[in-house]
Amino acid sequence: MHEPTNPEGRSPRKRRVTPQTMAEAGIALTLPKVSVKSVAESLGVSIVAIYNNIDDLGSLKALVAEEILRRWSPPLPGDDESMHDALLTLASAMRELVHSNPGIAEYLIGLTPSSIDAIRMADSVQTRYRTRYDLTPKQATWAVITVCEHALTLAEMVYNSARRDREYDDAIAARTDLDTLPGAYDTVDRGPDGMFLWSMRTVVVGTLELIKAPDFEQA
Repeated sequence: MHEPTNPEGRSPRKRRVTPQTMAEAGIALTLPKVSVKSVAESLGVSIVAIYNNIDDLGSLKALVAEEILRRWSPPLPGDDESMHDALLTLASAMRELVHSNPGIAEYLIGLTPSSIDAIRMADSVQTRYRTRYDLTPKQATWAVITVCEHALTLAEMVYNSARRDREYDDAIAARTDLDTLPGAYDTVDRGPDGMFLWSMRTVVVGTLELIKAPDFEQA
């Protein structure tokens, strides 16, 4: 006997509403598209069923974001890895996280005490930097947060799929009404990955210098 097939357009089969199923539905939707209605439709349940498990839309999005972060493993410094290289690796991993999970950058930049798992993860990363490189808590926290904040911002706002390519560089370099920009352009195509790392190197080098400053702990 053949099992009946679902007619096209039929509502999805109802699934039990739990934090896990809501998080899974939200990840599939992506954070910008998460709403009480969209998650309810994805699970084949009523809006009331979703509200029975959350306080509001903010808590639903936080539930999804926290699950994304639980599934992500931030790279930690290796035993023989320089802090410079470790921070660049972390920056690249943050960029990949942002591009793979639209909306996660906004969540990470606005962490609150209720972001329990995200803050715990951040603390574990900073602890590894503190112990591996013999840093003070302030040095470790400031270095990691500074690099991560810049990586998140660059990934979200600058080095993404919407960034213009280099087709306009030759035109800018050829302009005779400009004094400095033409001389700054070269023929090296570093690509978005290379340009991202170039920018992040500036942040990393500056960060390493500043945390070594004699008055850093009093800053």
